[in-house]
Amino acid sequence: MIAKRKEKEQAITLRKQGRTYDEILEIVHVSRSTLSLWLRDVGLSKPQKQNITKRRKEAQLRGAQARYRMRIEQTKEIFSECEKEVGNVSDRDLFMIGVALYWAEGAKEKEYRPSERACFANSDADMVRIYMKWIRTFTDVSDDDIELIIHIHDNHKHRLDELRTYWLGVTNLSPENLATPVYKKHKPKTNRKKVGETYKGLVAIRVKRSTILNRRIQGWVRGIIHSQN
Repeated sequence: MIAKRKEKEQAITLRKQGRTYDEILEIVHVSRSTLSLWLRDVGLSKPQKQNITKRRKEAQLRGAQARYRMRIEQTKEIFSECEKEVGNVSDRDLFMIGVALYWAEGAKEKEYRPSERACFANSDADMVRIYMKWIRTFTDVSDDDIELIIHIHDNHKHRLDELRTYWLGVTNLSPENLATPVYKKHKPKTNRKKVGETYKGLVAIRVKRSTILNRRIQGWVRGIIHSQN
């Protein structure tokens, strides 16, 4: 009983110092329910309450930072493991990747639009790089046959030169490949996350005189589909 009384007195003293329950429990080893019973009649001044609130928020912040660091480390481990699982990408792998990319993001012929040029559009720089490597490796398209069309919201017109330089670097093309940019109307209320300097717009890679190439790509896509039937 003496030990319990000392623990209770210590708990009350710590509480009056502005310690949170979790902090007290690290020092006074009793159950939370016992601690709550001991402290229920402990009156706190406004500064003491403010101090407790501050310490609680600091503890929450430390916990959030610890979870963030853990998540970052876990993500690094997952990335490293998965990169090893992929290993070396063969020419065959790259060919299939390029076909799948176009299947997902490329222009297709329609009954109402039977002569569609090959055009791939995306805002992901890495995806664009892989597509450019694919089209240079597996088609007879030369860089002179390519038109680069930048799509941006009109409130980023002032950054056009910057974005031209960015996408020319991604595609390894020259200014001669640039076509007239396309401006999209800006909506002040938007759910888009990349609205500041991280915004790079979208780039379309269109091949001149390429309806036959587009049909060949659609044939490769059909080959993938039929191989799974």
